[in-house]
Amino acid sequence: MKKLVLLSLAVIASFYTQAQQDCSELFISEYVVGSGNNRALELYNPTQNAIDLSTYRVGRFRDGAGTPMLLSLSGTIPSLGTYVIAIDKRDPNGTGFEEPVDAAILAVADTFVNPVYVQAESPFYFNGDDAVPLIKGDGTNLVDLVGKIGEDPGTAWSDANGTWWTTDKTLVRKASVKQGVTTNPATFMVEAEWDSLSEDTFTELGWHTCDCASVGVNENEVNKMNMFPNPSIEKQLMISTSQNMESIQVFNIIGQERDRVNFTQATDRHKLQLEHLQTGMYIVRVTLVNGVVISRKVMLGK
Repeated sequence: MKKLVLLSLAVIASFYTQAQQDCSELFISEYVVGSGNNRALELYNPTQNAIDLSTYRVGRFRDGAGTPMLLSLSGTIPSLGTYVIAIDKRDPNGTGFEEPVDAAILAVADTFVNPVYVQAESPFYFNGDDAVPLIKGDGTNLVDLVGKIGEDPGTAWSDANGTWWTTDKTLVRKASVKQGVTTNPATFMVEAEWDSLSEDTFTELGWHTCDCASVGVNENEVNKMNMFPNPSIEKQLMISTSQNMESIQVFNIIGQERDRVNFTQATDRHKLQLEHLQTGMYIVRVTLVNGVVISRKVMLGK
């Protein structure tokens, strides 16, 4: 037992970091441990350039383990954009361990991972008491971390009042956070960098507000969009933006335009009526008057 403890401590100590400046590297912007198989992570790119994900991995340190289970990523994250990773449970008829993830997660996920649970190789089955890392390169360069490596908090990490934060919750990184946790903390003070939403709240997935977006930019030029509800059972969407809108387009998943609104008067909010569209996934593309284009996925109907 003593040898195992020493080995775990040695593995933890092997993780290293390089000096990191604000807004210079990816970090985890949202963490979801909901009911059933509702597990998701959102990564945020705070830089001014797109980032290739092929050198990054995510996963978990299971129940205080010193060695992580990791899975490799692929694709890219655009500048000031997000990338949502969800557990691969998509069978609408699945039950028990195969229960599908919520439609709101399906609508915004960029990739689905780890479809089969095998205890020894289950990097995306974190359940609130597992430290969750974002790692770059050879596996020891810690870019960000939720939790504390080597610690099993029991059911969840809690705040000073004993309230659970990492189980049956959605955590959203505070806008003031501009970089990840690159050193295993002595104490994981979750409330310092995260806001807590109730279980199975997914309205913030797929977009993130961060102060990095205004670094070197006039505040009047920062471009943001909010869209709700998502999924939209009644096929009505409220859209608001930080700048006035020029147009809104709605595309189906094969790129065909199915609805369009052109604005002749200045407005930064609009209610879309989409009852004429079939149930399914769509892309809403908003063009602002300054030429910036913002896109979001949305699920219409049940």
